[in-house]
Amino acid sequence: MLKDNVKVQLSNNNELEVPQETTLFHIAKNIGSSFSKKAALGYVNDELKELNYKINEDSKIEFITFEDKKAEESIRYTLSFLLGYIIQRHFEGFEIADIGVSAENFYCDFQTLNKNLNKDDLDIVNKSLNKLLKSNPKIEVHEVSKESAKKLLINKKFMYYHVETNEELIFRIAEIDGYQSLISYPLITNLSKLKNYKIKSISSTNWLRDTNNQALQRISGVAFSNDKELEEYEAFLKKYEKINHRKLGKELNLFTFSDYAPGMPFYKHNGQVIRLELQNLLRHLQFEEDYEEVYTPFIMNESLWKNSGHWNHYKDNMYFTEVDDTTYSLKPMNCPGHMLIYKNEHHSYRDLPIRMAEFGQVHRHELSGSLNGLFRVRTFNQDDAHIYVSQNQIESEILNVLNLIDKVYTVFGFDYSIELSTRPDDYMGDIDLWNFAETSLENVLNYNKLNYTVNEKDGAFYGPKIDIHINDALGRSHQCGTIQLDFQMPEKFDLNYINENNEKERPVVIHRAIYGSIDRFLGILLEHLGGNLPLWLAPNQVNIIPVNNKIHLAHVEQIKKHLKSNGIRVTVDSSDEKMGYKIRQSQIKKVPYTIVIGDNEVRDNTFSIRKHGEDEEHIFAATDFIEMIKKEKNVLY
Repeated sequence: MLKDNVKVQLSNNNELEVPQETTLFHIAKNIGSSFSKKAALGYVNDELKELNYKINEDSKIEFITFEDKKAEESIRYTLSFLLGYIIQRHFEGFEIADIGVSAENFYCDFQTLNKNLNKDDLDIVNKSLNKLLKSNPKIEVHEVSKESAKKLLINKKFMYYHVETNEELIFRIAEIDGYQSLISYPLITNLSKLKNYKIKSISSTNWLRDTNNQALQRISGVAFSNDKELEEYEAFLKKYEKINHRKLGKELNLFTFSDYAPGMPFYKHNGQVIRLELQNLLRHLQFEEDYEEVYTPFIMNESLWKNSGHWNHYKDNMYFTEVDDTTYSLKPMNCPGHMLIYKNEHHSYRDLPIRMAEFGQVHRHELSGSLNGLFRVRTFNQDDAHIYVSQNQIESEILNVLNLIDKVYTVFGFDYSIELSTRPDDYMGDIDLWNFAETSLENVLNYNKLNYTVNEKDGAFYGPKIDIHINDALGRSHQCGTIQLDFQMPEKFDLNYINENNEKERPVVIHRAIYGSIDRFLGILLEHLGGNLPLWLAPNQVNIIPVNNKIHLAHVEQIKKHLKSNGIRVTVDSSDEKMGYKIRQSQIKKVPYTIVIGDNEVRDNTFSIRKHGEDEEHIFAATDFIEMIKKEKNVLY
């Protein structure tokens, strides 16, 4: 029996009539054989489908080519699916747990029953993947019922769990050479086109990212839609090797890590100087804006986090301990402590706004596989502030915070972008208050003609927020600053102030961070500047080298004492190394100014100065140099 024809309307408005069950690939071939080689996927009535998808009804079709950015997620997802196939086929005793994509990355998580894979095994994976792509085997994708999916995946416990716990009625199963996998995104079926990828690493993780679950391994890589982007990525990696903050941290003697405290940085003197200077910059600016600095305990009763509403969102990432038969937790954020300080006193509308700030140390249990230098740690210093305002003060205070953020980021030369994040699905509180809060944030951004994008459903559970993304010298974007509007905490902690009518009224809380995490910001800054810190931030501002220790060291020590009395951080290199070596070391350590003291300098009370990054020396009178460096050092204030 002949199949009925169906009508297909293409994106260029051309119409075709084809038999039922014609695949997208054959429709692309009908357009032209050269086009069919470029086609990666197709939208069928606005749903993205594989090229082997069969058309059974009149449809609108838009093809996506391999060069199109829209194809990249499928390219990466297909590679993650193929990783699962290769791991299952080439290594014994492995079970695939999950596949997926994140930004430009693709990954495959798996459980090992006998032994873990190592870096050497990545070569086997890479060669096998290359061979597989060249052979271009057939991939079949089927849509099946929940019961059928359970039968097919009965021996795959992780995938079976996904089906069992999912409320969907239809599931998609991909198959290649007898290997079957649950998939959640369309695949590329022409594997020969998947050339622009790179296997990156093997690491550890946990099932569903919960440390109470099974330990897993993860193989990850990057992939792009064209070779130019891959070349740019590899060029970026080459450049990044030189300015990686972990490498710079070692070279500049800033911080270290220990297996005794995984993911928790140990700051050496130089690193601590930078952290304190970052704090002092913000402390100075906050003082001008009438912020009150406070301090709250590191550890508090677990009931506090249940009362605040944080428990359901953070408990899996919190550290606990038992004291006197009571469970306490290391704080994962500073908010509840600040609410308790506010609640401890009576407040009038005349007191508002109250701006409460803290450089608070917080702890969050991150998975070991996700730890990454200062970028992802388990304890970090947060520049938190909570501002208590009346409803009619919201917009003016948010503008003040935006201006403060601009001042700080301008100091470091960061360009930045603004993002408005709206009500999430798991929001707390009254919908009318949420609408009022979102409108307030929009008003500030619109009235002040600030460019921004909207990130739907990405607000905090207690309120919408404005996120600030800084752009570094490598072209990367980092979310650091945030302004969050909160009507829920005042309700949960029963916070009040006495209004103009002598009645109790709830304040509104504005959560605010600028660095976000001082530790992460330090890592970003090191890479942004390549370790070349400005004078005011450099841990060693001046390095003095005597030409002859026996003759000139006593004079050098007097210079050091004089510079330190003027607030300048100074080191002396009195080692027995040759002069050229000592000057080079001073440059490698990125000391802003190197002073060489010999006979002439002692006689004339002058300094022979070499500025970091310059080969030429300059002679300064001692008093002139001190005045110059004091002015440069204090330019922020």
